[in-house]
Amino acid sequence: MVETVCAWCGKKIQTYPCKVKPRNFCCRKCLANYSSKAKNPNGYQNLKDYTGMSRHMTELNQKLNPARMTFPTRVKLSMAHRGTGKGKTYTKSFGIHTHRIVAARTLGRELLPGEIVHHIDGNKRNNRPDNLMVFQSQAEHARWHKEHKGGDAL
Repeated sequence: MVETVCAWCGKKIQTYPCKVKPRNFCCRKCLANYSSKAKNPNGYQNLKDYTGMSRHMTELNQKLNPARMTFPTRVKLSMAHRGTGKGKTYTKSFGIHTHRIVAARTLGRELLPGEIVHHIDGNKRNNRPDNLMVFQSQAEHARWHKEHKGGDAL
């Protein structure tokens, strides 16, 4: 047995060497308090910080298998997946929602991260440029729906 310290209350704990982790807890209550956003906001942010994890995996995949996701492979996968869904969601082209691509082409620039693309007729598969509106924010989009009573933001 080895001695370690509870990450929340600081109490000394006797445990097996194989059970020692970066954060050890003497009881479930200490674990819950440590994991609570209300009781431990700073620790919670560090505990739940997953930024960079996806980037790391992308870099690792590119390094280990550089020929995997070439453009021709992406085209083949895209064509293979077309029409296989149930038609209940937005269509995508190479992982990007098609309505965002069409709106960006119509505006002549890339959409900003907070901008929302709205389908005027409510049909999320109708991506014609004359059927799309771009809002600066979700708040502006919700305000539009409140004034016009209905649509996809309710």
